[in-house]
Amino acid sequence: MVFKSLYLPDMIRWDEESRTDAFGRLEIVPLERGFGRTLGNALRRVLLSSLEGFAPVSLTIEGVRHEFSTIPGVVEDVPEIVLNVKSVIVNLQGEDRSVLRLDASEQGSYKAGDLKSDKDIRVINRSQEIARLDGTARLSMEIVFEKGKGFIASDEWVLHGREDRNGEILLDSWFSPVRKVNFQIQSARVGDRTDYDHLIMDVTTDGSIGPEEAVTSACEILIEHLRMIPGGLEPEERAETIDEGKEGNEDLLATPIEDTDIPTRVGNVLKSGGVRTLGDLSGMTEDDILGISGFGPSSLDMVKKALEVQGLKLKD
Repeated sequence: MVFKSLYLPDMIRWDEESRTDAFGRLEIVPLERGFGRTLGNALRRVLLSSLEGFAPVSLTIEGVRHEFSTIPGVVEDVPEIVLNVKSVIVNLQGEDRSVLRLDASEQGSYKAGDLKSDKDIRVINRSQEIARLDGTARLSMEIVFEKGKGFIASDEWVLHGREDRNGEILLDSWFSPVRKVNFQIQSARVGDRTDYDHLIMDVTTDGSIGPEEAVTSACEILIEHLRMIPGGLEPEERAETIDEGKEGNEDLLATPIEDTDIPTRVGNVLKSGGVRTLGDLSGMTEDDILGISGFGPSSLDMVKKALEVQGLKLKD
């Protein structure tokens, strides 16, 4: 196939022999000289940095006030439990936030497969150990998992609107579902020419999504950026006045939380409390919002500023 005098690939396939739930080898051939490295670098960068995934963001253990503690009757100390929890891999199955719980009192080893949730959450590495009990202790914990992108250190969560609550251990969270991406370029023949590229890309994920889904998402991100370039874009100026007509006000109140200036993390906490739109938010009092689990005073300030920009405020 030829497009603008450029030869396009006539084979794009995944190697079935080496393919698993977490590993895949993609081959694209033939490509014009140099296009193998162009596509390989672009896909690798997006795969490793820009895909959304799921990670534990906080841990609460009954009777534990800080991370550097021990629990009588539990073999692991709290730092070891934290490391084990950070290794748990889940797929929230369409949810942005979920809480997994462990309530154990009998002697034995408890693993990720023992975590319970009210929602349909898929735990990938069910054999991941959480803690071991000697039979004299009771271990009750809650782990908050969220959907996100990239890496957020535990001490940066406050910048994302999450409060440092007493007894809650904030975690370093690595959201990317892609663990490793390598590619190589080999020579390919088209007719008498042997200077075409043959791109071979190995993609390894954490198992929460497959390699094919990861590559598809990366392609969608690149395509969305590229398709915007031909038309050009000018910076949009924020309207300084708000239409107070009934129809315009109704449209404003129907605005989803994620389409406002409210930080994503704060928005996720609001949505977990059933707040979906500006109308829902403006109909609440400060006490109503502070009653949502995980919501604190600094997050409230962010919400009030975002509402003020829209000409709205919380209910008195």
